[in-house]
Amino acid sequence: MSTAVSISHAKARLSEVVRAVRTRGEETIITVDGVPVARVIPVSAGPRPLTDPEVASVRALMKSLYRLERPPGPFDAVELIAEGRR
Repeated sequence: MSTAVSISHAKARLSEVVRAVRTRGEETIITVDGVPVARVIPVSAGPRPLTDPEVASVRALMKSLYRLERPPGPFDAVELIAEGRR
């Protein structure tokens, strides 16, 4: 759901408009002469921190990768792709 406000209202009360978008998570449409011209939308929070069990799981996975056998000699990814490996 969105709220529409005139540009003069948005200019006079910008902090209120931003606070409303931030707290309710809804977009606000700014209008000029009744025509929508801009949207104020909440920014996503970004990635969340990993939980302790998730960190432990990633560490266990990384530790298990060290146990994999590696072929002797130099590693050439281009050659493996040419052979049809992925």
